[in-house]
Amino acid sequence: MDLKEKVVLVTGGDGFIGSHLVKKLVELKSKVIVVDNNVTSIPRNTEYESVTHNNCSIENVDLSRIPKVDYIFHFASVASPLVYKNDFNNVYGPNVLGTMKMIELAKRDNCRLIYASTSEVYGMLSDEYAEDGIKEDSIARCHLLTPRSIYASSKRMGEELILNYKDNGGDAINIRFFNVYGDNMDIVNTGYGRVIPNFINGIKEYNKITIFGDGKQIRSFLWIGDAVDALTKLMNYDETLPNALNIGNAESISVIDLANLLFDLLNKESPIQYKTIDKDDPLWRKPNIDLIRSLLQWNPKVDIVTGLKMIIGGNINE
Repeated sequence: MDLKEKVVLVTGGDGFIGSHLVKKLVELKSKVIVVDNNVTSIPRNTEYESVTHNNCSIENVDLSRIPKVDYIFHFASVASPLVYKNDFNNVYGPNVLGTMKMIELAKRDNCRLIYASTSEVYGMLSDEYAEDGIKEDSIARCHLLTPRSIYASSKRMGEELILNYKDNGGDAINIRFFNVYGDNMDIVNTGYGRVIPNFINGIKEYNKITIFGDGKQIRSFLWIGDAVDALTKLMNYDETLPNALNIGNAESISVIDLANLLFDLLNKESPIQYKTIDKDDPLWRKPNIDLIRSLLQWNPKVDIVTGLKMIIGGNINE
């Protein structure tokens, strides 16, 4: 994969997934431009000369100050309900206004635009999909006007903008992440991707860990290195991109089983506090990844036990 000297814009490049991608792009000798307002992140990868940082919201960035780019990864968006419930602009701004601005930039530079959506857009699917997993064209079922609906709704709007751009000749794709986890995840904000560092730190400190509902809801977790591998493969895919692509791991586990697995791996237990589950929190979410397998010859390499051992062996508070 020859990405040497390619110029890549990563919005939200100081966030969890974005910062790992930026580091990989540096290893591949690309030049990286990061745009991040650092609402839920801190500046990362600042030690690299090939990385330029712009501290601002993506919807307000001055495109005349952005040099010609070869690829755009649009990852800017707050994902934590604790943050976006207090200010909807944290999701509406980057996912709607910011996506429109990135489309404008992609048109200007005639480059590929990769938009980070989420598995949240699927809502609460029928159990008929549970065995094979959620496909990109599965029929979504969503509760409207709930405390969490703004996030999924803004992501769906972003997807519609990307699709319209594609329909008019643009080179773009919506990617739907399923609970990416790994090192350097924050433990302040909540969400299923962050349940892992929250559980680990709680168990280590013998603090209560929180489970919503009875903990039987099923989730799938994707190791960050596997996610970044899929993203870099997507950069060099030469054929017409599909409208949407799941990036996840078909291996699944219940939240309560995840807690028990961590009790075993850490050889410790801590008390569990159960809280009421949101009515729009799906009881299961598992991706079907047949499309990405056939498209990119990509498969996740890290299973959940191996990934948890790698985190436990490292420093997740970094």
